[in-house]
Amino acid sequence: MKLNYQNRIALTAGLMLTTFLAVAAALWLPKIDHAVEVSDAMIVLDITDSMNVEDATWQGETLSRMDAAKQIARDMLQDMPCGSKAGLAVFSEARSLILINPVEVCNNYNDLTNMLEMINPPLAWVRSSEVSKAVFTAIRQMRAVDPKPSIVFITDGHESPPVHPELYPKFPGTPGEIAGVLVGVGGDELMPIPKTNEEGEIEGVWDVNDVMHQDVYASQRGDLAEENARKPRTEHLSEQKRSHLADLANRVGFGFVSSPSNSKAIFNALKDKAETRLETVKFDPYHWFAGLALLLFLLVYLPYSLLGGRSD
Repeated sequence: MKLNYQNRIALTAGLMLTTFLAVAAALWLPKIDHAVEVSDAMIVLDITDSMNVEDATWQGETLSRMDAAKQIARDMLQDMPCGSKAGLAVFSEARSLILINPVEVCNNYNDLTNMLEMINPPLAWVRSSEVSKAVFTAIRQMRAVDPKPSIVFITDGHESPPVHPELYPKFPGTPGEIAGVLVGVGGDELMPIPKTNEEGEIEGVWDVNDVMHQDVYASQRGDLAEENARKPRTEHLSEQKRSHLADLANRVGFGFVSSPSNSKAIFNALKDKAETRLETVKFDPYHWFAGLALLLFLLVYLPYSLLGGRSD
């Protein structure tokens, strides 16, 4: 049906009135209680020297492992629903250090992302990188948190000093008691490891004679020492230790994800492991009504011919 001039005036008035009501609703409607299923996470980032290697990828871009780890963590924080809690920790030596205990993600998003930006390898307090023991430490720490968060441990898996498979550290717990996922970052080719000084500045790379090339305990056993002596000396170089991370994940009952391009793969790995709970959050309808008001306002300015009227 063609719109005459009077009908268009009436339609425009109706649209403007509805727009006003939508704006009023956006401004004055109270927040609505909404129950959502949420889970919590402690995100642990490896800050050892090997994380400075620039062989990681994130959405098609090549960057350092550290920067990739931070992008993964940031993506997780953005995708966690309001009501979820997230914390941040770093790993160096043989333990994880909690920087922020789990806090609600939406109300504390700026604090979490600001802290995330400040995390870098110069924060490392010791230059050793005992990944397995650090994972054990994180699990022990999360036992004391209520409700227990899942652990998302982001690392390249480089153990320094190296661990011999027959002398693997014993996990002092029950596999799966704390849900978690190991997230591997880094490429598949051995790369030189940037070396940092006491001020955290990069000064060259680690040399073949700067690092240990065999497990310190294996070196005290004749059979294993002889076996290790035949292996190439490559511990001054680094790659993502996929098989080691998969084995470690199996030992502690974690999932394992290698080089994810977004947080979806991580949440999928946690889906059947993480503890969830119903949390009542305040849902703000502002964005819905504001968007409706904008759409209606734009309709008012559509060409007359598109509304069924004549342009002459």
